[in-house]
Amino acid sequence: MSQKTSKCASYAGAATTTSSSHTPSLLKRIRALDKSAELSQRYTALVLFHPCCSLNSDNGINVSSASDSLYVAVGHAETSFINSTLIHCKNEDGDPIFVKDKLPNEFGVMTEVLRLHVDLQTQKDMNQSQGRTGYNGDGYNSAKLFQNRTSAFEHVTNHLLTSEVIPRKHADVYPICPFVKSSTIDRSGGSEHDKKVVLAHVNRSTAPYLGIDCVGVHLHCYVCRHEEAGATGSCDNNKKPTIKGVWLAKRAPTKSYHPNYWDTTVAGGQPANLSLIDNTVKEAQEEAGVPAEWIQNESTNTTIAPNTIFPDHTHDPLTMTTAKPDGTCLKRSVYYSCDLQVPHDWTPTPVDGEVSEFKLYSMKELDEELRFGNSVRPAMRAVLLDFMMRHGVLMGEQNSNELRDAMRQERLILWR
Repeated sequence: MSQKTSKCASYAGAATTTSSSHTPSLLKRIRALDKSAELSQRYTALVLFHPCCSLNSDNGINVSSASDSLYVAVGHAETSFINSTLIHCKNEDGDPIFVKDKLPNEFGVMTEVLRLHVDLQTQKDMNQSQGRTGYNGDGYNSAKLFQNRTSAFEHVTNHLLTSEVIPRKHADVYPICPFVKSSTIDRSGGSEHDKKVVLAHVNRSTAPYLGIDCVGVHLHCYVCRHEEAGATGSCDNNKKPTIKGVWLAKRAPTKSYHPNYWDTTVAGGQPANLSLIDNTVKEAQEEAGVPAEWIQNESTNTTIAPNTIFPDHTHDPLTMTTAKPDGTCLKRSVYYSCDLQVPHDWTPTPVDGEVSEFKLYSMKELDEELRFGNSVRPAMRAVLLDFMMRHGVLMGEQNSNELRDAMRQERLILWR
């Protein structure tokens, strides 16, 4: 190991623990990550006009029963934040970005919602645009509405920036899609990820304040024990390997959220313009120096990259409603994971400054950290626990089915 690398990667020491009699159980710790029941009363649904939506609640998309148009929930914002900040966002013409409105929910009860001013204008113009060239059969130009909405959300980002709510604009944008039930979430992995209905784009920094789904990709780089590896250093595929350790990444002190906390080997938000696997490749190279040829959308790629095995688990994402410690930024977080068995003589290296160092945690050390420690970024307790359960290395846990369910919660829907 070079001197430069040795400063960036080391073996983890024992996790700090406390007596289990004074700490919550692992199941309680995982369940506590989901904040939907605790915080839902503080939030108002963000609803977009979507007249071309033909799906009903059986398909998982939420639409109103109004006869003249259809609506879909796409997010939610803290009511106090709407009143103090969002309602004051304006475009270059001085028009408001958001308006507070009431719409009938699925039971016909008028319910307060947050809407875009551009949506109201579109509805107003629809009666005058029937049959106009360039408009669809419902009398509106969906491409133009997409652009207008995206522009409106860009004004929101600028307002949050000047109001010092967010520290900077992010380079990535997130897609804004109709809310669907978690039971109908894409379970086919990267191959279907790009087939969602996208109604607008929003800057990644702004998305959490609007309750927009935040999707992340995670790569777990792990090492098998020498005695169970073949001459090439890879575990024998004919028997279940024993994992020696998994590399964790320490978030840089300059990170806006959770600086200096431990994370999965590679963790990145899912932008609108990349597939899940392509984004994993990009993030792995940028954050840990993982060679692109090691990551393939195959069950094994040992013929392409000797000493590595790449299982893709994006068909089975985790879904939870998470929030900041103060209860703001309540959103549905979706975590897609892949595993990568790496050679013993390979060490991840920080590349883009997002990570300050890497450590190889043994399964015992990781088990203790997830149960009793506070060094891992809170939401990553679930992602790392799922990795341990997948490989059968969780120690002595009797309620695995409950743990699995706790990490795959139904989404919070405030209006439908």
